[in-house]
Amino acid sequence: MASTETLPAGASAKLLPGTTRVSQRKMRTPAASLWGTVEFKTYYAIYVIAVCSMIYTMVQASSPSRSEYHKYSHYLSDGWLFGREVDMSDGQWRTFRSNLPAFALAMFSYVALNWAFRLAVLRRVCAKFFQKPESVQGALPTLWFPFVFAIAFVMVLSGTSIVFILVITSGNYLIAKKVGGRRWAPIIIWVYNMGVLFSNENFKGYEFGRINQSLGWLDGHRGILRRWDITFNLTMLRMVSFSMDYHWRVRQDKEASPRRVDAMVANPRTDKDRIEHSCFKSDYCLINYLAYLLYPPLYLTGPIITFNNFVSQMRYPSPSVAVKTTVVYGIRLLCSTFLMELMLHFVYCVAISKWGHWDTFSAYEISMIGYMRLNFIWLKLFIIWRFARFWAMADGLDTVENMRRCMSNNYSLQQFWRDWHCSFNKWLVRYVYIPLGGRKTSTWNTFVVFTFVALWHDLTMRLLQWAWLIALLFLPEGLATWYFNKPRWTSRPYFRFICSAGGALNIIAMMIANLVGFGDAGVEKMLEKIFCRQGAFFLLVTYLALNIHLQVMFELREHEYRR
Repeated sequence: MASTETLPAGASAKLLPGTTRVSQRKMRTPAASLWGTVEFKTYYAIYVIAVCSMIYTMVQASSPSRSEYHKYSHYLSDGWLFGREVDMSDGQWRTFRSNLPAFALAMFSYVALNWAFRLAVLRRVCAKFFQKPESVQGALPTLWFPFVFAIAFVMVLSGTSIVFILVITSGNYLIAKKVGGRRWAPIIIWVYNMGVLFSNENFKGYEFGRINQSLGWLDGHRGILRRWDITFNLTMLRMVSFSMDYHWRVRQDKEASPRRVDAMVANPRTDKDRIEHSCFKSDYCLINYLAYLLYPPLYLTGPIITFNNFVSQMRYPSPSVAVKTTVVYGIRLLCSTFLMELMLHFVYCVAISKWGHWDTFSAYEISMIGYMRLNFIWLKLFIIWRFARFWAMADGLDTVENMRRCMSNNYSLQQFWRDWHCSFNKWLVRYVYIPLGGRKTSTWNTFVVFTFVALWHDLTMRLLQWAWLIALLFLPEGLATWYFNKPRWTSRPYFRFICSAGGALNIIAMMIANLVGFGDAGVEKMLEKIFCRQGAFFLLVTYLALNIHLQVMFELREHEYRR
């Protein structure tokens, strides 16, 4: 999962807080730039032709003049751009887009009221806290208003279901406080949280009427988000984070003096310090815990932030969050949202995929629709996560960027999963991968991690198959990296072409795996149409084009290294 392993503070009796095991990277001299060479000028020309062809093909495949259009047009909705209809057939995007004004108003109200409370009340009542943040331990003043607003926010979203939410989260809190620091505590914590995951799925969010018929009237007041259990999976990750961070803090107190551990809390120098250094023991209190779990900007979608990091930033605000940075980030978010609107008005990839009849489409058209389907998933999550992160930044909280690279700018499976839902990846590394042995047990550890990822997303066999397929794909990439990452290969001038030959296969395998895991019911027929005798020439051209694309990606990485 990660090439650089960092052991969570307190996870080992031999390591004090903040101690890390980091693999040493050998510095190398950057290679000479290839951007102006004849080779790359040829690539630019091919890029222009290929991209124009791809856009034309995708728009034509979605044209109302095609005979297939009327067979899937019931999935489309009235649009607002250029007189075209818009593809709103994806349920998650449709829900987000239709509720966007209400969510934006709620978040703006929260951020404005929270800043007003800090400036008008806290600066006067808790002046000592702002002068010396470590002087206040336990329920932090900066979390008083977020705690109250979060309870009201969740009540509006889930109505009477807040009872189930508070019962489950309180149970986790009591278990963590009871068993934290004991050798078998992680087992108890994980059993409880996995039990919650399965129970929520099995009972579909629970019903009061099933508990007692006289309480059935409460089921009619379950708020805007009736199926609260769908988004509760994110809350479950935060519950594990709180419990394990507290467990490691108690372990540290046993291994070193509490005073020495507390000394590590003050003035964190880096984001890594905020994550790895424990909080004051009294910071692991109920108000901080619930404010963390239900923090309004991140409650529904993430990005995921550890409990240690959250409380640290509420005590010592991150210097990386500034007004200019936040405003620019918001403008970029608006541009990304408009790009999505433009795409869904001209390329009906989701609707066509849901329709799932591919007989009249060519292999090239099918591959473009599949490619845009994956791009749609990437851009959808990119916008949703950036929307949440923007409001967290406006509130002064810095979180991880979930999508660090464009989907089309990845060739390594390992790098792809680091950059796709990045905060979840970091969570998995800290709370699953490293506690199970890290790189020492990576052969089977990776299968455990991806099995959990599949179960966490949805309890279906299809996602389990996807998870195991992804885990298997790590093996050939790892073996190829081990074999070719030696001087007798890396010193050769054609080494980058060897890498692109393998990388192109990697990209094709990743696209297939993700279409199987997150595509629609007709994806099998889609793949059959591409991987047949008639599609052989198309596959060959695609493979060669991917090799060219990889050469550009390699040079882009080298350009980043030069900077």
